[in-house]
Amino acid sequence: MRAHVELIHEDDYIFHAGELPFGEGKILERRLSTDEEDGSSSLSLHATGDWGRGPGVPHADTEFYVVEGSMIYGGQELGPGGFIQVPRGEAMDWIKIREGARVLHWREYGDAGFDPLDGGADKNAVTVVDANAMEWTEATSVGPLTPLYIKLLHRDPKTGFYTRLIRAKKGWTDHRLAHHPCYEEFYTLGGKMAYNFGDIDEGTYCFRPAGVKHGHFVAETDIDWIIRSDGELINWYTTEEWVKWGGHAENYPHEHAPVISTMPVRSRSHGEWSGDGM
Repeated sequence: MRAHVELIHEDDYIFHAGELPFGEGKILERRLSTDEEDGSSSLSLHATGDWGRGPGVPHADTEFYVVEGSMIYGGQELGPGGFIQVPRGEAMDWIKIREGARVLHWREYGDAGFDPLDGGADKNAVTVVDANAMEWTEATSVGPLTPLYIKLLHRDPKTGFYTRLIRAKKGWTDHRLAHHPCYEEFYTLGGKMAYNFGDIDEGTYCFRPAGVKHGHFVAETDIDWIIRSDGELINWYTTEEWVKWGGHAENYPHEHAPVISTMPVRSRSHGEWSGDGM
């Protein structure tokens, strides 16, 4: 399983040589989180020169999202907001990440393995999205809140696993604690928010296992994230709470008690939070 990573800024990670087999060119990676058992990883790629790879079959469910610069997939150029999802065992087309680009890259339920092919990809199996061409849609909210807005990039119809963009407008707040039956992972694309684990700003990353309570959100500016979950992101709310020990279960049975993990990996530069010293 993956460690609980709470509010680490990308700049707090070191660079490694990019682990992208059969690729050619210059690319570095920051390893945001990794499952040491099956090789699942969340990476931030920085192309220090052009980098490319021919068609092939990845050993994991594979995703790319362009943060800055551009990449080309099978001849289609994608700028910031460009997204690709390739199911494990399906063929993907050739890809090129241009020098200077920053691209988020995920491998789920498998490692970095890749089997090169002579042919191209099954276009029906691979999702290619330009998020800039999508409209923001209002998300369903529970309670007296101003809405959040989403762009759904991909959803697995069998498992419910999804990747989506979320936007909170300046002033959005929620003072309840929430936890979920699935994991929640995010990378902050822009903006600033304060909450009980510290400040969130551009480049801040989090991987939160199922059952970890979090909350008291205050959006200090408009803020955007790319968020991934390995199932339906149901919000179970707790009020009149202490962060670690209890409170009133608003909309979930008590037998669904949160699993409080050990102290998470996090950036001390992001300030104090209520778990310090406990």
